[in-house]
Amino acid sequence: MKNIFLLIGPRKNITNPERTGGVIVLFEDLISYCNTHAIEYLIVDTNKENYKNKLAAYMIILFSIIVKTPKVAHVSLHGTANDFLLVAPFALIVSKIFRKSFSLRKFAGNFIELFENYAAIKKKIIIYILKQASYNFFETKYLVNYFKQYNQNTYWFPNVRAKQYVFTDNIYRKKLLFIGAVSEEKGIEVLCHTSNLLSDGYEIDIYGGLCDHYTQAYFSSYKVKYKGTLKPENVINTLKQYDILLLPSFREGYPGVIVEALSVGLPIIATNLKGIKEMVDEQSSVLIDPDSVEQLREAIESVHDMNYAQKSAAAKKQFEQFDSELQTKLFFKRIGL
Repeated sequence: MKNIFLLIGPRKNITNPERTGGVIVLFEDLISYCNTHAIEYLIVDTNKENYKNKLAAYMIILFSIIVKTPKVAHVSLHGTANDFLLVAPFALIVSKIFRKSFSLRKFAGNFIELFENYAAIKKKIIIYILKQASYNFFETKYLVNYFKQYNQNTYWFPNVRAKQYVFTDNIYRKKLLFIGAVSEEKGIEVLCHTSNLLSDGYEIDIYGGLCDHYTQAYFSSYKVKYKGTLKPENVINTLKQYDILLLPSFREGYPGVIVEALSVGLPIIATNLKGIKEMVDEQSSVLIDPDSVEQLREAIESVHDMNYAQKSAAAKKQFEQFDSELQTKLFFKRIGL
């Protein structure tokens, strides 16, 4: 049989393409790689919003897996924790019936906490699919280290983006931005209070959907500007207009926006969370404790004309491990396609 690949994962929202989260971006990136490298594939779309209702979605997904699995050499499910519980067991069993190799790829970096708090039956399901899969892929290295106890064929497949070929003059203009959900969890209040402690000359812009109690009026008391939401395809070009990405979050996995910022040479100022510490180094970024206005102020002021060019070059170098071409090629090599 030819090496045809069955991709199970979420496609773009058909009715509202702007509703495209990081999981969909990564899955679409994998499809693009297949298209540009002449890899034959079939797809089962797990995005529930592309179906009439959740029940119809689930039935069509399961039926499609049954119909398409016999036609391929390998079945690969790319999804969230819910996909691992609801779709993966069925896909694994069908793969075994038709004697196909099977791989799992888990998006996001918060799976350990979820797993440890699952009821016994859910834990048994996760352990079963991980043990029985031919290969498992996780977004963070700490997830790989944790779940490798169930299957030695467990690998790192990080949040990735396409390599950018951009010219930067390395002139520091004190233009900073935040991109993400405008919520308390993302440290927006810390960012806003910090802005009022900075000397004149800094420009701080905030992009993202408003959550929690935040409104446009909220930002009028601070030295920041709220710029609204960004379409995914506009993120890279927006980042190119700034000097530093700010991400003072209280909770993160592997933020895609960090990968995108590194790809265009933007140094990162972010909180020293487990996932973020895997993504950046001291040369390209400055890490601070969560919920610290003073540390955020000091971090912002620590970047200046004399060290900006060095940090920007280090950011580009740090991006190399998140290059979509490199990591996706490695993924296919590991599953034998």
